[in-house]
Amino acid sequence: MSATGGADVVHGARVPTPRWWRPYRDVPLVIVGIASLVAAIVGWTVQARLDADAAVIAPVTSDDAATLGGAACRPASEAPATEPWISDPSAANDVWRQNADALAGPVVSGLDGWAFYNDQVESNFSQAVGRRLLTVTEVAAWRNYFASIAKALDARGIELSIQVTPSASSVYPEKLPEWAQGVRGSTPLDQLLAASPDLPMVDFRPELRDAARDDAVFTPVNSHWTDWGGYVGWQTYARCHAALYPAAPAVTVPETVGVESTGIFNEYASYGIPDAGPAWTAPRYATEPTPIDVTDGVGATTSVTGATPIDLLRLPATTRAENPASAQTALVLRDSMGNALSSLWAHQYAQTWQIQHRYDDWSNPPNFATLVDQYKPNVVIIQLAERHLVNAPPTGSGF
Repeated sequence: MSATGGADVVHGARVPTPRWWRPYRDVPLVIVGIASLVAAIVGWTVQARLDADAAVIAPVTSDDAATLGGAACRPASEAPATEPWISDPSAANDVWRQNADALAGPVVSGLDGWAFYNDQVESNFSQAVGRRLLTVTEVAAWRNYFASIAKALDARGIELSIQVTPSASSVYPEKLPEWAQGVRGSTPLDQLLAASPDLPMVDFRPELRDAARDDAVFTPVNSHWTDWGGYVGWQTYARCHAALYPAAPAVTVPETVGVESTGIFNEYASYGIPDAGPAWTAPRYATEPTPIDVTDGVGATTSVTGATPIDLLRLPATTRAENPASAQTALVLRDSMGNALSSLWAHQYAQTWQIQHRYDDWSNPPNFATLVDQYKPNVVIIQLAERHLVNAPPTGSGF
């Protein structure tokens, strides 16, 4: 009740609408309706574009001839003669189905005793022939991921090198099965390189292919490049680094006096694949590298001979060499393909922190902001195996 004894008055209740307003009283509702419709149309359009990008295969080449670092980082590479999975995927899939028996196991046998992981391992064999290419969305996810890291590191004056270490099939495509030769096209690595001309990315494949004419840089029964293959890759990295960071301390390439063969390290033996040569190769250094102190994740420090790889199972690991080539420090995010580069990193930099990135599982990705704040490196190296590229980063990943 009001103080006058009448009923309480609710503001605006039963108040007559002025005559001049009556024709416009529904205008606010109309405006809200139009705004809602526009928002819906924009949402549908954006979603339609996202859906389309998620289905469309990204380009395998680029018209942009200018790349960061030029030929020093991305030497000229011969493209596949055809793109069967793009130009005629139906026919290529027919060939795939006709060879179902050869694709039945976890390992696919190639020519001359060579073997390759099948699709149970990150669609490996489909990547090898170009059957599994990346969509526009997937390529954009990788590009945005690396670009965010590059921008943040550049603002801090930190060098960055992105090193996608190729699969054996990318260096020895002629060793794929005979039936696969006719359906071999470009790979996800070609797509990422085409989309990222402005990123500090190294393409190791051309020089590895050249070196393979003389000495093995992969062996028939192991998916990892050999220690000699890693050394060849290091030479490419040194030239690329000089082009990208001419004012920085040079990446030193230790002198060698030859290549030595060691054992047959058969990664596929448990799948019934017989041993095959040539054997694993390693550089013979002109001067024996000095020992490396390696501190593992639990704080235990051991000294290893200078050319001994630091295996992935020892990570996270900190290294210190007696006479490093530079006073710089390096944060290295790596996988098992980094074994062949690990001692070279350790001798180049006064201190390295080598950490597994786990790009095969994005449930716990590396936190670059935290790692950079913790270690304050001069250099960041991201090394990842080519086959990880089918695992595109989730939205919001990066620095």
